[in-house]
Amino acid sequence: MKTYHSIQYLRAVAAIAVAVYHAFQWLDGGFEVGRAGVDIFFVISGFIMWSITAGRPAEPLRFLWRRFTRVAPTYWLITLVMAGVAIAWPAFLPNVRAGWSHVLLSMAFITHFGPNGLPFPVLPAGWTLNYEAEFYLLFAAALLLKEGPRLAVVTAGLTAIAVLGVLDPPLYTLGANAMMLEFAAGLWLAKLVRDKALPGAGVGGAIAAVGLVVFALTNREFFGDTLLRPLTWGLPALMLVGGGLALEAGGRMPRWPWLKALGDASYSIYLCHALASAVVAHTLGSGQPMLFIPAAVAASIAAGLACRRWVERPLLALLRGRHDPDEASTPSIAHI
Repeated sequence: MKTYHSIQYLRAVAAIAVAVYHAFQWLDGGFEVGRAGVDIFFVISGFIMWSITAGRPAEPLRFLWRRFTRVAPTYWLITLVMAGVAIAWPAFLPNVRAGWSHVLLSMAFITHFGPNGLPFPVLPAGWTLNYEAEFYLLFAAALLLKEGPRLAVVTAGLTAIAVLGVLDPPLYTLGANAMMLEFAAGLWLAKLVRDKALPGAGVGGAIAAVGLVVFALTNREFFGDTLLRPLTWGLPALMLVGGGLALEAGGRMPRWPWLKALGDASYSIYLCHALASAVVAHTLGSGQPMLFIPAAVAASIAAGLACRRWVERPLLALLRGRHDPDEASTPSIAHI
């Protein structure tokens, strides 16, 4: 599949934004809009899933195997590390608790209430992977259909999940979330790209700029936990991704190898940042925000790059074979 540099850059931005947000949680909070990195990942995930399957023979089992090998092994390993740390040093991450059922349900990508009473897996950021798993299963089932109606069917399925959550609040908490609509937005964006229907670079740049302004104006916790999130953060995420793709299609996207490398490592950064920030908090301390936040983010990036090189890629090569394409341009979360 073609490498979209704009997608890689936004993956890096999204992962680092989430890492910054969680670093601020060691203080009194702040940078709430950093959570919108997840919304960017969801739009990107929808975009990539359509891009890698459209115009190709439908192979649902192969699709699921490739998603599994991309997402699960590294996530499982980090989850087990997190569980071990939680047992050996409970104060290391105060909100993380471990138990056999909690660990197993977490590794099965099943949203549930953990020992701390919260609907998050052992690795708290892994809640997004549960949503990804829902999307992958639905999309794999749709691959049994002809490509013509596939997009409409997946969109209808994602909409039904969102509506179900609105009608039944407990289900909303456990995965029937309106954020599922962001995957659908990414799917339709991919169709526009495939149909060469994107606006020109000038319009695309303006759309991306408006998306950034909306993010800046919605830097409040209120917008992150309501049914409005697909609008307040999902829509600007779509604008940012779509605008970036339009800029790239118009030849206006610069080549920054360092940012692309961070995009390649974005999944590992996402998985490792909580542990990395905790290490900084327990060694350097979090009493000086101007020192702690940059150190925590730098540690998160360093840990992610190391995990990408020595864990994520070797595991992928082991499971798929060393001659299998690396799919560096194919994000898992968002990929998220």
